[in-house]
Amino acid sequence: MADRRSLAAELAASWFGSDLPPHARTAFLELAVEREVGAGTEMVREGQPTTGFGLVLSGRVALRLHVPGRGQVTILTVEPGDIYGWSAIVPPYRSTSTGVAVEPVRALVVDAVALRAALRADDALAASLYPRVLEAVARRLDGTRLQLLDLFAGQVEASW
Repeated sequence: MADRRSLAAELAASWFGSDLPPHARTAFLELAVEREVGAGTEMVREGQPTTGFGLVLSGRVALRLHVPGRGQVTILTVEPGDIYGWSAIVPPYRSTSTGVAVEPVRALVVDAVALRAALRADDALAASLYPRVLEAVARRLDGTRLQLLDLFAGQVEASW
């Protein structure tokens, strides 16, 4: 486990934390705990309440969806510096996918209830954190759009 100074440096060096102002990084770190999990550990479960918002420091987290007839399908792998469990701060606070560590993972994890309370109480934190979360979601939507374009690349265009 790293000390707080090392965790602060890792947060500041991450994609997610690099553009957060010092106040927001400090507030985030005050709420966060360092968590280490082994490969195969389920970190969030699709459709269940999201209990933690996490920033991957090392390792990778596969985000999987249950697809009828196909089972669990990995749609994205979260790499170091990116977040998982963003639905912890977006109503109805239920995970949109299952997150599974595909290798040992070290993460900063913030309790969902505590984070929501901090965001309600601290406008500066909310104004800093929400845009970063939105950017992460937008990056994932863009990636999904590109996957769909690849998936349907061979389709004949409809005449309608």
